[in-house]
Amino acid sequence: MDLFETIARRRSIRRYRPDPVSDELITQVLDAARLAPSGSNAQPWKFVVVRSEEKRAALCEAAYGQPMFRQAPVVIVALGDRKVFRKWLRRGKELVDIGAVDPQVMQTVGEVYRARGKEPGAADRGILANCMIAIDHLTLSATSLGLGTCWVLLMKPDEVAAALELPDSMFPVAMVPLGYADEDPPARPRYSLQEIAVDEELGRPWGA
Repeated sequence: MDLFETIARRRSIRRYRPDPVSDELITQVLDAARLAPSGSNAQPWKFVVVRSEEKRAALCEAAYGQPMFRQAPVVIVALGDRKVFRKWLRRGKELVDIGAVDPQVMQTVGEVYRARGKEPGAADRGILANCMIAIDHLTLSATSLGLGTCWVLLMKPDEVAAALELPDSMFPVAMVPLGYADEDPPARPRYSLQEIAVDEELGRPWGA
């Protein structure tokens, strides 16, 4: 299916068949996440593929008992990686070296990042934004391959970290059950373009 059909067909799937998902398909959705863009090409993410019944049960408890974590044969946990994020300046220099970013622009960006980096929680907010782009790549690629997924932010981060034995430098961003859907939910209602997009200024709906 083409990109727009994939976007239109994606659903949050909360009931899964027990059928296993092949390593090949898991690799494809992970690779889609890997190719996602990130600020200064920092790529501050890690993805943990969880298939064991024991660990999925632990993640289910950490997600307030949502049954899809026990049903889906695979759960992919997206992690923010603070150690990797700290290398953003080096990764930004790589973009300058290959001619993707103007050196002066990168210098300005660096000054802003350093100043903002002193704000409490600023680094984690940047990591979150980048990881969410990668997760969206993952869910859309899964849809194109005939798999179901569901973004899950409702969890107890400390319990997820304990279940996966995470170091302090990493934190869970989202958990994504992955498998073959055991439901076919209808499209969810969305606001019209005129309600969310404007032409040049507020009060001037796009396309009106």
